[in-house]
Amino acid sequence: MLPRDHYLKQTFQDAVNFPDGFEKGGLSDIQARLIRKQGVLVNALTMDEVSDPTPDDLHILKVIANQSAPKSPIEQAWVKYLSIVKTRQASAPAKASKAKVKAKPAEPAAEEPKDAEPATKSTKAKSTRKAAKTD
Repeated sequence: MLPRDHYLKQTFQDAVNFPDGFEKGGLSDIQARLIRKQGVLVNALTMDEVSDPTPDDLHILKVIANQSAPKSPIEQAWVKYLSIVKTRQASAPAKASKAKVKAKPAEPAAEEPKDAEPATKSTKAKSTRKAAKTD
């Protein structure tokens, strides 16, 4: 656990969900600035890594858990940020799950012939040799 000042010195970035920046991803200039400035702290708060959270810090956790309404600009910005991320992640796995569904039926089909494989000449020859040795 580190003090909250440690997290405030770092700039928050999310290149996965906002590759073109927060402003182009749907946040206003002010919201983007707040997210960059305090996002690392908010993230650390959600992971219970801040040693000295303030009452405002604890309130944002309640906002994130939908136990309280956002009051401050950072709380409003973070709620909007999470909403955008959730929307993007909800649309992305749909494409991946379709690919997985197509791949799953192919895997058992590839394994089935191994189990139900008819005896070939080499398999028959091995069986014949084993039988000859036991006689």
